[in-house]
Amino acid sequence: MTDILLIVNPASDNGATGRRWPELSRRLEALGVDFDHAVTEYSGHAAELAESGFLQGYAVIGYVGGDGTANEVANGILALPPQERPQLAAIPRGTGGDFPRGLDLDRSLEAVAARLRRRRARTIDAVECAFVDRSGAATRRHFLNISDVGLGGRVAELVDSRSKVFGGFASFLSAILTAFWTYENRGLRLTVDGKVRFDGRSTSIVVANGQYFAGGMRIAPDARVDDGLLDVIAIGDVSRRDLLLNLRLLYAGRHLGHPRIAHFVGSEVTIEVEGQEEGEPLVPLEMDGEHPGSAPFWARVVPAALEVLV
Repeated sequence: MTDILLIVNPASDNGATGRRWPELSRRLEALGVDFDHAVTEYSGHAAELAESGFLQGYAVIGYVGGDGTANEVANGILALPPQERPQLAAIPRGTGGDFPRGLDLDRSLEAVAARLRRRRARTIDAVECAFVDRSGAATRRHFLNISDVGLGGRVAELVDSRSKVFGGFASFLSAILTAFWTYENRGLRLTVDGKVRFDGRSTSIVVANGQYFAGGMRIAPDARVDDGLLDVIAIGDVSRRDLLLNLRLLYAGRHLGHPRIAHFVGSEVTIEVEGQEEGEPLVPLEMDGEHPGSAPFWARVVPAALEVLV
C-alpha cells in the first residue's frame, strides 16, 4: 500500500494539468513511484483533501499544480498537530512556480520522481496571517512564499482573470504592465515587531518568506525560508516611469538600493490602510500567486512548520 497522495488541480497551467494528468501519472509510475491521487473540484478542496489524506495514513502529500495549489495543500497540512504533519511534495504545474523556484527544485518529472523515492526533506517556515477575504469577511490562513499588499495584489487580480496560455512569465509580465497604468498608490502604515517602519503613500508592501514572486521576480533576495524571519520590502510612492525603468532590477534582485525602497526584517508584520473612504476600492492582496482578498493584513512567522521534499 502506498503512503503517497498526490492532489491534482486540473485547472492549473491554464487547464493543461487536467488534460495531461493521465500521461504524467503513467510516466511517474514508469519512473518507479507508487502513489494514489485525488482531483480537486472547487476552491479550497485541496486543503480538505490534504486533511483527509492524513486521516487515511499518507506520509507524503504532494500537490500537482501551481503556487495556489501548494498554498491550499499546505493549509490542510498545517491544520494538523505539528508532530503529525505529513511531508509536502511539489509537482509544479502552475503559472508562476515561485515557491519551488525559491527552493531551487528541478521541475522535471524525473527530478520529481527522484524526490518522491528518496524522501530527503527540508524543514521550512510558514506564515500565519489574517486579512479580509473577497466576500468582506475577516479570515485567517497560512502562506508559504510571499504576500503583497498593493500593486502585487492588483497583478494577482489580473492574472486570475486572464488566460495563461502563454505561460507564467508572460502572464505575469503582461499583468504587471497593465497594473502599472491602472493602479493608484495608496496610503499604508507598516508595523514590524511593534514598531512603525513606514507610513505614507506606497506602491506595494511585500511580506516575504521566500525570494521570488510574480513568475520569477526576485523581490526579496535576502529572504530564507528556514531562518525564522520575514523579509519586508516597502516600495514607496514610486512613479510609473520609475517602476518601468527599474523592472529589470526587480527581476534580478538588485533593487534594494533604490531610495524609495526600504527593507526590514522581523517576525510579525501589520499593514493598515490609511484614510480608506466609503466607496473607495479596497487595497488588494496577493498571496502565493493568488488574490484572496484585501488589507488590512497581519502576518506572523511560524518557524520550522513544514517538511518539504527536496
